[in-house]
Amino acid sequence: MLEKIQSLCKTHKITLTQLERELGFGRGALYKWTKSFPTADNLQKVADFFKVSTDYLLGISPFTNAKEAGCSIRVAGMKAALDSPQNKKLIWDAARINIDSGFWFKDSTRKYIESLLKKEAFTDVEYYDLSLFVVWELILPPDFRENAPVVFVLWGQSITFYLDYWSIPKLTIEDEESKIFYKEGPDDVNGEVSNEYTLSEFIDRPTRHLAAESVEEQDPLTGSYEPETIAAHHDGEEWTDEELAEIERFKEFVRSKKRDK
Repeated sequence: MLEKIQSLCKTHKITLTQLERELGFGRGALYKWTKSFPTADNLQKVADFFKVSTDYLLGISPFTNAKEAGCSIRVAGMKAALDSPQNKKLIWDAARINIDSGFWFKDSTRKYIESLLKKEAFTDVEYYDLSLFVVWELILPPDFRENAPVVFVLWGQSITFYLDYWSIPKLTIEDEESKIFYKEGPDDVNGEVSNEYTLSEFIDRPTRHLAAESVEEQDPLTGSYEPETIAAHHDGEEWTDEELAEIERFKEFVRSKKRDK
């Protein structure tokens, strides 16, 4: 654990002594962690200071935080999935469905993804964006094993593959690097143009069209949900069965994005 903290100190250009002073620890307190386990409160203080998880400090997770985990797994997973001609076809078909749909993604995003489908190679950001566009839910195992399954849930299909979480490249892609922009529904809802959101903005926005009557908690490890009921009285609007079905699919999409934050 001390080695991880020393590495984080080096990255953030701060000494162990300065860190101890910042956190209100006694001088040399961190060195004592090599012989005795720190309190949960002190461990959390270090994690919060560096914006990493306590699991990372304890060596349980190979990722510094949930954002890094989501980005790294999505990029590595999309690379692995596209190596299979069969999986590539499923991903391309899912992308086409979303491109043709008038829901959830801005026109600029749909045109951007359409341009990606013509490319032979992608940058890490493009792999990530493609994942955001086509993967409705990202299902992970309950722990970070060396060779563990990952499931990409697409439109009516799913792709399962295996990743070594400890060896895949670790990366974080910020909202401003992504070209994926969301909206709340068709642009002509109530005669108004739908707002544009980045990933974080979309997840954090006040939900106007998805009014939940009852929502079960998500399993933080497996990503699974119990059945739930969603109200169909979206601001008094009447929705077709097809639109409501798309809303149900989109709920799964938003859930997977929340795990990436």
